[in-house]
Amino acid sequence: MKGKIKKEYEIILPKIFGEKVIGKTMADKPDKVIGRKFSVYFRDVDKKTQKYYYKFYFKINKVENDRALTTIAGHEVSRSFISRNVKKFSTRIDGYIKEETKDGKKLILKPIVVTAKNVQTSIAKNIRKKMENFLELFISGNNFEQIINKILSDELQRDAKKILNTIYPISVVEIRKSEVK
Repeated sequence: MKGKIKKEYEIILPKIFGEKVIGKTMADKPDKVIGRKFSVYFRDVDKKTQKYYYKFYFKINKVENDRALTTIAGHEVSRSFISRNVKKFSTRIDGYIKEETKDGKKLILKPIVVTAKNVQTSIAKNIRKKMENFLELFISGNNFEQIINKILSDELQRDAKKILNTIYPISVVEIRKSEVK
């Protein structure tokens, strides 16, 4: 029985992450590499980041000259970060937003808001509704790369917190999870 000769392909991150080589994968044909998914903690991409709790998911979409090029498939915040920020006598409010970006990508965002103290259900509903409206407008008005940059720079979270503080004092606003469809 003859074994297949496998070739090594370097995995390259998207332009937004500086097109760094993040790893290698093996396959006998380049088209077998396409479609593979993998995850990387953000601290492995950028050593200086304060977003150590972010885990990004990538999907290989193209192979050029033994280089596997990737696109972002989404991200997730570690459970330890969430449990550290959701304290006793505070309220956790989750949201779900499915919207199309300016450049035509379907994006799902799952934000989390933690209030400074326990709140009534009616206030929590108002916060969720205002947050979802804000994020729907934000997603539809920006392209995908701008959205990722604003999430990583905390600009999106600061703007959301500023708006939501008009309803009730907020301690944490974070994009818990994102998915690209």
